Amino acid sequence: MTTPISPLTLNPLSRDTWGNYDASVIAQLALLAADPCYTMKFYKAPSSDQEVMAANAFATYGMRITPGSLIFGFYLPCVMNEERPWTSAPNQFWVQITDVDLNHKWFSDPLASLFLANFKPTFMSQISTNMGSFPNLLASPYPVVGRGAFKIDIQNGPTAQRNELVFGVLEVC
Repeated sequence: MTTPISPLTLNPLSRDTWGNYDASVIAQLALLAADPCYTMKFYKAPSSDQEVMAANAFATYGMRITPGSLIFGFYLPCVMNEERPWTSAPNQFWVQITDVDLNHKWFSDPLASLFLANFKPTFMSQISTNMGSFPNLLASPYPVVGRGAFKIDIQNGPTAQRNELVFGVLEVC
């Protein structure tokens, strides 16, 4: 029997190590950043031609990551709310990630996009209200095994919108 894990543990504003979480995870990744065996790569789901989804639409996407690589986190663009900037959040959608080779679902239930965001702005677009943000780091790097096949299920929110979920990966050279 396993102990259930709350999805709040993914939210950087409610973790037990609030204020220290990124530093402790970065310490795990620091040695890999200088390792010549790995290079930084980004994988995006869905692909650019499929990222605009109708209201309440559901779609399944396939993604293949080079086996031996390490997934370290998510980049999820936040949309700036000009009236209340402290409430900036990503577009509303739900996601389930399945490691096909292990038949392992990452979350017991589809997870709201809010829990994959990490609103620590790094830049703001001059042509839109989109902004970049520091990645939401996983508690430990997720090793990619087998063929590296993943299934990404996305359920869109109540409005038609552009959804993108970017995986930060240290790809094996």
